[in-house]
Amino acid sequence: MPEGEIKTGLFGKHVMLAYGADDELRDLLTAFAHRAVSAGHRVVIFLDSDSVDLARTLTAAAGGAVAGQFTVLRYSTGYTGPGTFGGPMFGVPEILEALAKLLGETFAAGWPAVSVAGQMRWALRAGFTPTDLLAYETQVNRLFGDPRVTALCLYDRRQFDKELLTRIGVVHPGPLLRFTLGGWGAHLRLFGELDASNAQSLPSILDLVAGADAVVMLDASDLAFVDAASAGTIVGFAASRPHRHTVVRCTRGVRQALQLVGAESVPSLVLRDRVA
Repeated sequence: MPEGEIKTGLFGKHVMLAYGADDELRDLLTAFAHRAVSAGHRVVIFLDSDSVDLARTLTAAAGGAVAGQFTVLRYSTGYTGPGTFGGPMFGVPEILEALAKLLGETFAAGWPAVSVAGQMRWALRAGFTPTDLLAYETQVNRLFGDPRVTALCLYDRRQFDKELLTRIGVVHPGPLLRFTLGGWGAHLRLFGELDASNAQSLPSILDLVAGADAVVMLDASDLAFVDAASAGTIVGFAASRPHRHTVVRCTRGVRQALQLVGAESVPSLVLRDRVA
């Protein structure tokens, strides 16, 4: 991928890319690190334990970083200290906790944004099963929904099954869709476009608020386009919570798409006009 695509296509998103050669991985991460450092982000890259040369290459590519801006961590099954992550019994809860701590420390230190990349081969060494990987990629959306966070997950096609990569890919929002989570009750905001390229990631995003014992506010004011399949997913989500309202704030076009797939037949779904 050319450096320009790294610059314009990834920042502020949670994206998966598959690669098939070590030099392709090196070029992807080098461009990612260089662009993120130049943009003033804090940059943290998680590598497999045997990626010593790659760590050196990336550190050299980030030569313009200021103190504390650029970090490379390599996976370790045993002792963990500076420059490593992992340890015995390192699973999905532990990596999620480590990432949450990383983001908290980053913003507390005053960094305006953070770019995180992972060479996901470390997950195989940690003993992650396909179920573990899918659970991780789905749950980490809660952290990577922050617009200040860019996340790049890199999977080696030579080591991960093609079917698994397809399943992992669909829980990533991808380059056309962004979301944020927060606000009162359960407040989910969508930006961009929902179409065939990313519609399969929508259920995992809605799952972030599915269990809320409160009104869910789905702010689609900045959603420029929604296809019929995605509109049906939103209506189905509201129908699955018959005793709690789902309020969708949206443009006229999105409202029409929702109405066409049965929004008016779901009493718990409330449509509101976009707030300028």
